[in-house]
Amino acid sequence: MHRALLVTSLVLCGCSTSVNLYPVQGPLAGQKPLPVIVGTADGIAGNTGTLTLTLPSGEACAGKWSSVAPQFTGVSSTSLFSRYGSVAGFSVTAGPLPGVNKGQAFLTCAQGTTIEAEFFTGSGTANGYGVARDSDSNIYKMLF
Repeated sequence: MHRALLVTSLVLCGCSTSVNLYPVQGPLAGQKPLPVIVGTADGIAGNTGTLTLTLPSGEACAGKWSSVAPQFTGVSSTSLFSRYGSVAGFSVTAGPLPGVNKGQAFLTCAQGTTIEAEFFTGSGTANGYGVARDSDSNIYKMLF
């Protein structure tokens, strides 16, 4: 009974968490000080929600994120993790990872920039890490 009330209150709260993007390759990675992009992911009590952020140029971006519900995941050779994980400081392990959910996000920005991201979260948590890439050749380490 108490668990059901807790889950219900989390769903109704419209919970959100901060998502930080750190440029690790591309034009933004060469700037001093390094620009950190702070976004907001809404709907974290579920498996999908909105993601909003503002680029250092002032361009507003919004999109959707989604995480697979099964607690097993893998990394394909075409994923952002396989292509850019080492640039962001993440090692890539292929195969099932129990207790880990894989997610993706896609954002469009007011002046035409697009951002795609892949991330992993611990099952039942709003904490995770990922890799993002924008259409302006920037690669980001994602932490939330």
